Amino acid sequence: MILAALAAPLILAGLRLADAEPAVLGELESQSLTLRYQLRGPLKPSGAVTLLMIDDKTLAEHGRWPLSRRLIADAVRRVAADGARVVAVDLLFPEREADLPADVVGVLTEARAVSSDGLDRRIDRLLATSDPDAELAAALRSANAAVLGFAFGFDGGDMSQAPAELARSAYRIVREPAVSAGSGGDRPTTAVAPVPVLAEAAALGHVTVRIEAGGALRREQTAIHFGDGWYPSLTVEAVRLYRGLDADAVTLDVGSGVALGLDRIATDRRMRIAVNHYGPPGTIERHSLGDLLGGRVPAGAFRDRIVMIGSSARGVGDSFNTPFSRVLPGAEHLGTVIDNLLTGRVPVDRPELLTADVAAILAGGLGAAALGSLLTPVLAGLATLALIAAWLAAAATLFATANLWLTVTSPVLAALLGFGLFAARRTLAGDRARELAERQRRNLSRYFSPMIAQRLMNTNLPGMEDRAQPVTILFMDLVGFTGISERLAPHEAMDLLRGFYRLVETAVFDQGGVVDKFLGDGAMALFGMGEPSPRDPADALAAARHLADAMAAWGVELAAAGLPVLRVAMGLHLGPVLIGDTGGARQFTFTVTGDAVNVASRLQAITRDLGVMIAASDAVVEAARSAGGQDLVDGFVELPLQRLRGRERPIGVWGWPAPGATTTF
Repeated sequence: MILAALAAPLILAGLRLADAEPAVLGELESQSLTLRYQLRGPLKPSGAVTLLMIDDKTLAEHGRWPLSRRLIADAVRRVAADGARVVAVDLLFPEREADLPADVVGVLTEARAVSSDGLDRRIDRLLATSDPDAELAAALRSANAAVLGFAFGFDGGDMSQAPAELARSAYRIVREPAVSAGSGGDRPTTAVAPVPVLAEAAALGHVTVRIEAGGALRREQTAIHFGDGWYPSLTVEAVRLYRGLDADAVTLDVGSGVALGLDRIATDRRMRIAVNHYGPPGTIERHSLGDLLGGRVPAGAFRDRIVMIGSSARGVGDSFNTPFSRVLPGAEHLGTVIDNLLTGRVPVDRPELLTADVAAILAGGLGAAALGSLLTPVLAGLATLALIAAWLAAAATLFATANLWLTVTSPVLAALLGFGLFAARRTLAGDRARELAERQRRNLSRYFSPMIAQRLMNTNLPGMEDRAQPVTILFMDLVGFTGISERLAPHEAMDLLRGFYRLVETAVFDQGGVVDKFLGDGAMALFGMGEPSPRDPADALAAARHLADAMAAWGVELAAAGLPVLRVAMGLHLGPVLIGDTGGARQFTFTVTGDAVNVASRLQAITRDLGVMIAASDAVVEAARSAGGQDLVDGFVELPLQRLRGRERPIGVWGWPAPGATTTF
């Protein structure tokens, strides 16, 4: 998993370098660009481009679609006369248009061959005025500069070379590497050119657009490879004409850009540029072609401008989905691209920012991986989100202020993968560690009390440090078990002992005590071993009484099974002890030592002589009362002072009578 976390940013960086990112990443990146446009907001165009649109008003005043080319010719003459520097026409003219039906033209042509001179001149004038294409061609030639659009098709057709009328419009100077980086992707299979008379009257540029996934228009194709040539876009040609450049002043560098004189348009490897969308429809100044023909456009509206003629009438022409609108007319899209090129506001994409993109991918992925390895998952997650937010903010700011298109999808993905894989590794490692610790705790708890097992797990030392503190000790012993076991098979004796140990364990653990050790047919329990409490003596008394009750109930079961009934004797004392390890250098045991331990053992031993089941010292009883355990003391009887073996001074003792025993008090 570590290798995967480190490899992820390296793989993403390699894909970025090779321009081979998966389509889904490309689509996400394009959508992120749309969001950046919306965060930036609309921009004001330079004013170098004006739209002249065939709109609903034009069709209402001058007839149905398609509009007569005579009217378009009239419009071209008017804008040229108003001082337009370039006339660009975003309309396709693939077929001829004639005022007179073709059979009428044929008859007039035949009649001219046999007519008199006077009639010839009249027929010539009639035939000349019946050719709108020739009229439009003449208007285009009269303009300062003009460019017509043509289109490439990608579905169907098997055209191997461009029509002759298009051949002259191909880039003349093309520098192409041995392995063309820009010729990847789909190749067009057909071309739709203007009729020859029009194609010869103006420059030509393609108006082909490629819609990306999701239906958005985000890029402009500055050149398309078809047949043996590379063909410029109408936008590039319009800029060339606007700057007064000859076609020989333009150089196409396949896979990297287009040089227009001293200016260079950087492209990606597919000869595309990103479009810097300015705003919704109407952002670029526009006029109705019908208003122009009707004399309603003020003089000077087109002076020194590129005039883009297109259509925005309902149901006519094309429209595209952009960050600011779903119905931006195609002519306004082209006008936007032209303005981008003239003002240098093309978003800088590839390859200028490639180094920054790769650095961001590596920094995001490896940085997030480092955070995931050093911090807790929560802190690492928050730090990774802060890292991502910082890069997104930087990308949005640089786009809005400097037209820099920094990639965000791959760096964000690298950061998420780096953090996610390391966080998953730490989580899995933590789960395994907790599982191991729990297994060790359960194993230790089989041989030590839960409290001791937990303390052993929480220390790095080989044992536990000695410490002195008050503890309540409870000694327990089965009365006469040695004689009973003589009459039983070993496994029967062991079954009885295990049954007794289970009762001891339940009684002690339920009251928060610790079984220090099982001693043959007895046991020693401690209360207050972890953190001493005033309630420890009361808890010890409660455990003793619960064990007494449990032994009575078990005795009924043993008798019913024909087994000997067992009795238990218990002694309790409260006093200071030393808690720690005892034993040799390689094997030791954890226990308590001190006089209080001996007193509790002696009290257990004298229960037989006193005829009691439980013998508790004054210290235990008084401490239990002080802690509110009077109900636990009830039933105990104060006995005469007892002199215990090995001690000089007598001790006060309280006894809990044994069932059926003969007491000595």
